[in-house]
Amino acid sequence: MKNYFLTAKEYVADHKKQFVTWGSVVVGIAIIVVGLALFSYNTPKQPAVVYEPATACELLTLNEAKTFLGDKTINGVVTAPTQTGNVADSKCSYSDGKADTANAVVIALIVRSGINDQGIAANKDGFATGESATGIQTVSDLGDAAFYNPANGQLNVLKESTWIILSYGPGADSSNNSLDDTVKVAKKLFE
Repeated sequence: MKNYFLTAKEYVADHKKQFVTWGSVVVGIAIIVVGLALFSYNTPKQPAVVYEPATACELLTLNEAKTFLGDKTINGVVTAPTQTGNVADSKCSYSDGKADTANAVVIALIVRSGINDQGIAANKDGFATGESATGIQTVSDLGDAAFYNPANGQLNVLKESTWIILSYGPGADSSNNSLDDTVKVAKKLFE
């Protein structure tokens, strides 16, 4: 038995450098695993998507925009739904393609989708706040609720989990937008 301990002692002494190297590797891996576990535990998680968010340019396509802006219509801003908390925003705009941008006619669309029940509640609260502003005109027969803000030429429509903000008219001065014309574009969104 004594020989065994001597042999083991000699083996450890001969391989001390390898034991230190492999021990350091094991400790390093353990530190990395613990660090990753703590990082993932402390990283804030986005809420789960329960309701699929709408994409603005799918609600009003380029071809549909051409019925209002003409054959030279071009895309402007196009963004896929971007989640922030319990809502996802998507934007889309079209222009009539005139070189003189000061006289261009534009359709601008923002779609704010509630991705869960908290997001739907946030949309309803934000919509109600906008609806209570001075000078707002209530619009009937459009979505679940709708109002027009003539000061900024925007039509706001609440439909199910989605709040849509639509502007249609001269890009240089949205206060010249027409409620009737903007409603026509909005009805195209819900066909």
